[in-house]
Amino acid sequence: MRAICINGSARDNGSTAHLVDQAIAGLRDGGVNEVSRYCLGKAHIAYCRGCKACYQPGGQCVQHDDMDTIMADLLAADIVLIASPSYWGDVTGQLKVFFDRNTPYCNTNPNHPLVPAGKVGLAIALRAGSSEGENQHIIASIAHYYGHLGITPVGSLSVTEVDCLDDLMAKPEAIEAAYALGRGVGA
Repeated sequence: MRAICINGSARDNGSTAHLVDQAIAGLRDGGVNEVSRYCLGKAHIAYCRGCKACYQPGGQCVQHDDMDTIMADLLAADIVLIASPSYWGDVTGQLKVFFDRNTPYCNTNPNHPLVPAGKVGLAIALRAGSSEGENQHIIASIAHYYGHLGITPVGSLSVTEVDCLDDLMAKPEAIEAAYALGRGVGA
C-alpha cells in the first residue's frame, strides 16, 4: 500500500507537521510500506490562472511546478492524508492553492483524467481556539476536495487549543489519536 501525506501548513516543523508524522508512524505500523510526505509551505506551487487549458482534451495544466510531483504521488497512492491548521477559520492559503490547482483532475472538468478508483482519504484540522466549528469546516473542505477527485473520506481528527508545538505536546491524547488515525486505515 502507498500513502501520500500533505501538510497544508506554512511550516514543516510545527504542530500540524507533528500530527502528520504521528499519522505516518501509524500508517507504517499498519502496513503501509511507501509514504510520500509534502509540506505545502516548502513547495513551489503557482496560483491557478483560471485559463481553463485543462478543460481541453487531455486535461493538462499549462504550469509545471511541484504540483507535477505531488499529483504523480497522489495518483499512485491508495491513501491520501491532508492536514491543515486553521487560518482565519479556514484552510491555509497554501492548501487552497493546492486545491485550485487540482482542476485538471476535478470531476467537474469535462476532460479530466480519471483518478484511479478506490482511494481513501484522511483529514486533520487543528486550531488555537476551543471551538470545534472551524475545524469541522476545514475537515468539510478537505472532504469536499476528496469528493471531486473520487476519494472516499474514511477518518478525520480535530484538535483544538493548540497554538504552538508546546501546546500540542501537552496533549498526548491528540498525538495518540493521530497515530491511531493512520494505523486504523493502514491496517
